[in-house]
Amino acid sequence: MSRIIFPVWGNLKQIYSDPMLIICLAGPLALILVLRFGIPVVTDLLLNNLGFALSPYYGLIISFAILLVPLILGCMAGFMILDERDENMIQYFAVTPLTKSGYLWYRLGLGMILTILYSLLLLVYSGLIPLQLGNILLLLPMLALEAPMFALFLTAFASNKIEGLALSKGASLLVLTPLIVYFVHSPWQYLCGIIPVFWPVRIFLSFLNLSLLWSVVLAATGLAVHLVVLLFLVKRFLLKAD
Repeated sequence: MSRIIFPVWGNLKQIYSDPMLIICLAGPLALILVLRFGIPVVTDLLLNNLGFALSPYYGLIISFAILLVPLILGCMAGFMILDERDENMIQYFAVTPLTKSGYLWYRLGLGMILTILYSLLLLVYSGLIPLQLGNILLLLPMLALEAPMFALFLTAFASNKIEGLALSKGASLLVLTPLIVYFVHSPWQYLCGIIPVFWPVRIFLSFLNLSLLWSVVLAATGLAVHLVVLLFLVKRFLLKAD
């Protein structure tokens, strides 16, 4: 039990002492509140003052949001790992009952759990688009894996937190993927399939036009892409941590 309580307590102190981590933890909740209460207000203002209907673009807006959640939480986990690597804490955990691999999976698992919780709240509570439980279940496994992917991307290629911050800004460009899926209607859009975040967006924006079988096929393909990329990043991280 202590091998779990100790790092959890350490996490709480680490987050409390770093304003950027506090913002990362609260960011998805703020995003959900904006979608729930802010977007309807903006919709009314645009319709009444400019005659522009925003509601047809709700799907596009939500698709940006579902990528932002794992990005924010993944970067938070990545920053925490970078801090601990700078302080040689990873080597310390390697000789404790937690072990280095246990530390890694704990850190990544925490991001996954938070992503699942926030993503569920976003998809259910945003209120912009009604979704079936089956739709949500197709998305959650991929979204859950994206948080550790972003975290490992930072820690595998950054040497310190400053470099990690720069890489996080580059990774944030992936949030623009919905624009490709939404506006490119030809099969050429599947060239983006090597990018993991393409798949949850592709499935989300096509729920009404896809059969259940084809949705499952796309979800399985997307999950496989996520796992391959995640495995590569894990190996890269372990090599750099040694």
